[in-house]
Amino acid sequence: MSDSHDDRRMLQESVRRYVERDYGFEQRRAARAEPGGFSRRHWQAFAGFGWLALGLPEACGGFGDAADQAVLAEALGSAQPAEPWLANAALCGPLLAASGDAAHAATAAAMAEGRTMLALAAWEPQGRYDAFDVATSAEPRHGGGASDWILDGRKTLVLAGGSADMVLVLARTSGQRRDRDGLTLFAVPAGTRGIAIEALPTYDGRQTATVTLRRVSVPDSARVGAVGGAWPGVEAAIDRATTMACAEAVGTMARAFELTRDYLVTREQFGRPLSANQVIRHRLVDLYVSVEQARAITEAAAAALHDDASARMRAVSLAKAFVSVAGRALGEDAVQLYGAVGMTDEMEVGHCYKRLAALANLFGDADWHYERLSAIDSATQALAA
Repeated sequence: MSDSHDDRRMLQESVRRYVERDYGFEQRRAARAEPGGFSRRHWQAFAGFGWLALGLPEACGGFGDAADQAVLAEALGSAQPAEPWLANAALCGPLLAASGDAAHAATAAAMAEGRTMLALAAWEPQGRYDAFDVATSAEPRHGGGASDWILDGRKTLVLAGGSADMVLVLARTSGQRRDRDGLTLFAVPAGTRGIAIEALPTYDGRQTATVTLRRVSVPDSARVGAVGGAWPGVEAAIDRATTMACAEAVGTMARAFELTRDYLVTREQFGRPLSANQVIRHRLVDLYVSVEQARAITEAAAAALHDDASARMRAVSLAKAFVSVAGRALGEDAVQLYGAVGMTDEMEVGHCYKRLAALANLFGDADWHYERLSAIDSATQALAA
């Protein structure tokens, strides 16, 4: 699929038709009122269309690549979905698929088929956006020839944690709290004794959760990858999900622009449409340019996901820093052009703004990514010296 521009256009069209037919604004509002904050019927439809498998390796039942997945993310972004596609297909699925373990790859395949749901418990309250700032501990316990691990700690902002069947827990097996080494990933069933999950709604219609682990015992088979070596894979998965969040934001920006343009063309004042005002037309052009710029820098980030770590991180942070600022600004402008009515719950443009404001902070805000860019440049200069 990744070699065909026509296939990507067909994918965009299929998502657009589904959104128009089965996932309109009122239908999405109804879905968010269902248990878990999303529609299981829509989720199974996502699986049936292959949207959960797109971008995964063939060994996990997947097809296509990251660029294809970004096309899907943008198309879905126009609908501001409540379904946890981002947490499952863009974050946890690729993370498990890259582990090299057949059992964990099978879990990713089950997610792609809609049979299980996943969540990554990486971030902690003291670390803010630094997912490597981990105090949650994993201590080995040996006995009877078997090796278990005991997990203790608290995770926050676990995207889609309330609906997860399996939680991927990043824990410290050695080192100090902010070390990037010494981190190990464990796949923990949500019903395991000692794990408590508190689901929390976000203002843009998604679900997050706080996960508390109290003396949670898991077998060594739950370990994903090597002991102490989880961070590079987790960081790569977060970068991929960040890129898909940018692509989703581009889709939401495009939808907000479309709604605003149509409103200004039809809304009249003093017998003339608002769009007849030259200042209004100039503002619409600025919004359109912002969407195209965000799309271009996001496509560049998706293309860099398979580059070396430094190039990947730089491309992703450039995209996220730009899209965070541009997306939020476009949402604010769209609501302003609508007037006060734009923020009412009955107007879709207000929901676009809420989603863009939330995406601006998800996986790191603009300031955090500017700091990461500075650190990357400093490291590159040090190596060149």
